[in-house]
Amino acid sequence: MKIEDRIIKSCTELAQTRGLRNFTMDELAARAGVSKRTVYRYYRSKEEIVEAVLDNFMANAAAEGDRIMALELSPINLINQILNYLFINARFIVSEPGLNDLRQYYPHLWKKIEQFRSERIAILIQLITRERQGLVNDIDPRIISAVTMASIQAVLNPDFILENGLSFQETAKQLIRFLMSAVVIEQK
Repeated sequence: MKIEDRIIKSCTELAQTRGLRNFTMDELAARAGVSKRTVYRYYRSKEEIVEAVLDNFMANAAAEGDRIMALELSPINLINQILNYLFINARFIVSEPGLNDLRQYYPHLWKKIEQFRSERIAILIQLITRERQGLVNDIDPRIISAVTMASIQAVLNPDFILENGLSFQETAKQLIRFLMSAVVIEQK
């Protein structure tokens, strides 16, 4: 494994339990099996490493999202597969320490995540509304998209989750259940 990949992997592992900030560069270097000097040869700061970790995660999540969307699943199965991937692979971001660090120290990186998330959700909504699999045909896709995006941005963010003592996973599940129930109610 390349040194950069080892550093990113090690940072991701440390962040899963400690958040994005609560570890030292010495601990990161030791976990990656390199010297601290080597870490700084590849990255100028911890923030640069954290951003590289997020970029790596988002690239992998986009590829996995594309793979899942190509499976031609029902909307609920499609969403569940994507959420399951996120619950397993985004723990370092959506854990309480990760969300706290994003809110307090890296709000600019949360904006980057939110931009990525918005783009990916738009692709997902476009796919679902184009196929109209189980969705009401008389609702304009732009309305579906706007309501979904506004709901996700209002609820699945560090401020809302932490201020209400929730977990990302349970909040995401309940939000999806709420959004899907609105579709089901409308169909009856």
